[in-house]
Amino acid sequence: MIPILAAAAIAGAGGSAPFHPDASMERAGVPDAYKWRLDALFADDAAFERGLADVAAKQAKLAAFEKSLARPAKLRECLDLYFETRLALNRATLYGNLRLAVDQKSARAQALSERSLKALADFMAAAGFIRREVLRLPDEAVRKAYRAEPKLAAYRTYLDELRRRRAHVLGDEAERVLSLAGDNLWAEVDLNEIPADPEKFSKALLADLPLPDLRDEAGKPVRLTLSNYGVYRASPDRRVRREAVEGLFGTLRRFEHASAAALAGQVDFTLFLAKSRGYGKAIEAYLGKDDIDPAVYTNLVRTVRAHLAPLHRYVALRKRIMGLPDVRLYDLYPPVVPAPKMSMPYDEAVRTVTAALAPLGEEYLTALRRGLDPASGWLDLYPHRDKESGAFCSYVFGVHPFVKMNWFGEYEDLSTLAHEYGHAMHSHLSAARQPYVTSAYVPFIAEIASTFNEKMLNDHLLAQTQDPQRRLQLLNRRVDSVRTTIYRQTLFAEFELAVHTAAEAGTPLTAELLEKTYRDLVAAYYGPDYVLGPDDGMEWSYIPHLYYKFYVFSYATGLSSGIALAERVRTQGAAARDAYLGMLSGGQSRPPLELLRGAGVDLARPDAIEAALRLFDDTLGEMEKLLAAPAGKK
Repeated sequence: MIPILAAAAIAGAGGSAPFHPDASMERAGVPDAYKWRLDALFADDAAFERGLADVAAKQAKLAAFEKSLARPAKLRECLDLYFETRLALNRATLYGNLRLAVDQKSARAQALSERSLKALADFMAAAGFIRREVLRLPDEAVRKAYRAEPKLAAYRTYLDELRRRRAHVLGDEAERVLSLAGDNLWAEVDLNEIPADPEKFSKALLADLPLPDLRDEAGKPVRLTLSNYGVYRASPDRRVRREAVEGLFGTLRRFEHASAAALAGQVDFTLFLAKSRGYGKAIEAYLGKDDIDPAVYTNLVRTVRAHLAPLHRYVALRKRIMGLPDVRLYDLYPPVVPAPKMSMPYDEAVRTVTAALAPLGEEYLTALRRGLDPASGWLDLYPHRDKESGAFCSYVFGVHPFVKMNWFGEYEDLSTLAHEYGHAMHSHLSAARQPYVTSAYVPFIAEIASTFNEKMLNDHLLAQTQDPQRRLQLLNRRVDSVRTTIYRQTLFAEFELAVHTAAEAGTPLTAELLEKTYRDLVAAYYGPDYVLGPDDGMEWSYIPHLYYKFYVFSYATGLSSGIALAERVRTQGAAARDAYLGMLSGGQSRPPLELLRGAGVDLARPDAIEAALRLFDDTLGEMEKLLAAPAGKK
């Protein structure tokens, strides 16, 4: 059995002295061995400044190529310089973001991040002529260019992807106006990094919410914040979690018209950009950006809608096990099976994660072990004051991935570690197999490797124990993962689609309409044993993903795919493993749906989603059997 130690001290890798995580300590109190090393990007802030100056000089040289790209040699030289400059900017923006992530109140770090993002925006605008001139070229001219300049072959995938959407490019003046308006449909970065004004307003509104105090489990008054909301929402004390949910939702109710105006403004903006470029619907524009058929989105919603019965069964099971008179929103988050507070030493976590992923082969494990070793510089492990909460993985070509954790050693941290190193290894493998031009995978498939790792970890831990209570805890985490990632994110996706559909039909997006739409979805998804609270329909207004432009559905498709691929690797062995690793190594060398089909999952069909929901249902059945066993056998 995998040992999980009830201890607060967490040993470092290599048997170093135990370190006690403390989120209130200064960063200087965390040993340097557990911090990422940004010198892989820039030696220091002065080197960052020189990097930005170099970018500005390259950008000035790029302008000299304008109106010359019909000549093959000039096109190749221009693209060489463009990608060289873009890579330098990628390094600068990553450096600024990572500096800020661990020092959020630092004016210096904020300035570095903002200046790098401003440089990126300026570069995108300055390089816009490349797209315009490439898209004007007749097909025959492009074919002749490849023959005349063989080195252009390195950019064929990029150029073909540009030209795929040429029907939606406007004249020079119209393109200039759209750029000034904040057009994001041609951005070559993650759209979530380019917030429009309504999203900025929503974030500011949420940051300034006058949230009330609540009484914690000991009866002590505590100020409710968005940071601690999730903790109190999952409290084992029903009074505490009720106060948390009602405190947030009641406050959101007071600002419902401002929130509705913000979301309506965002939807209007996406419709404006889509219609300006000749798309019939916003979803076609934003999924088309990454060559995703909107049928994948509607297939997800339709399939999940057809399989709500297991979710209704889950709600009924919660009601019975927890001994509740009814199930409210705040009853969906505490574990059905309470687990003792536990901590795992980080070096034990490394062994557990690598053992869980052993089916992926020694080459994968060698790179994984290197990245998990704090000495590699990939990892910023421990929490401290002014460090951003949560976890993420970021990457730039030519440098190792960077993983931010806030490690306390609980099960959630172990699962998060496996999740983030799924992202890290996806980036590592893609960069190892692809040139820079095609190394970055699209957001749609970004959550597959991470959720694959979570499934492999859960399966591994279950295989290591026959203890009924421990198995119940692990099975509980599995069903909650599917509930929150497939069912809940699909609910968000269905809400997002309904809102855009209403706006496209000319229906005003009022606070009343948004609340009713959301309440109706919550009632349908959670079923007859769920009781709606008076303000449950306000939950939508604090969900940031609704501003991410048809992105939220990819969490559900990502987990469905991750589960399906993990099952293939577990049951089919080396061939399935190699197909999966081939997808991770593919970057943008092929369209994302084609890469995924090559690994064995077709998201235009319901199969993978149905399999994930069957797993959810089967896991509920196993939990029920364990709970029904005689007390002496539990």
